[in-house]
Amino acid sequence: MPDNVHYDGGSDADRTRILEAHEAYLRANAAYDWKALRAIWSDDPTNIFFNMNGHTYVGLEHWSRLWQYYGQHKESGWWEPFDVKVIVRGDMAVVTCHRRTTTRWKPASSERPAAGHEDKAFVSRSTMVLVRERGDWKTVHAHFSEGRDTPRPGGV
Repeated sequence: MPDNVHYDGGSDADRTRILEAHEAYLRANAAYDWKALRAIWSDDPTNIFFNMNGHTYVGLEHWSRLWQYYGQHKESGWWEPFDVKVIVRGDMAVVTCHRRTTTRWKPASSERPAAGHEDKAFVSRSTMVLVRERGDWKTVHAHFSEGRDTPRPGGV
């Protein structure tokens, strides 16, 4: 298991499988491989994720359509995780991390990005909630947001 991960709870087997699911997500995300999401995400159509674009998506169908759109218009690349934490409580786990990446709008794209989504290198934050379903770990919720390097309000 990677040295740069902080664990709280769970067996070695759970920890390994949870990190494998997280790694599979990172690989799929780097290529907007929407078909790979089926192996990672729970098939419950009511699961919700909060995308970094500021919108809420419900179910795998929404996420797949978003990635199909992004795959046509954006180039992503690897989202390098750091400060990874895995918390396991029974049949539920939470994986949090920060991620460094660079995204670019494809030059041939006929659409232009909305403000705040231009080409850039940045750090984002990720929270993924997984549950054990039929003996395997599946993600049921994710929340992504862009990190800031500006002073914290109140100096906190």
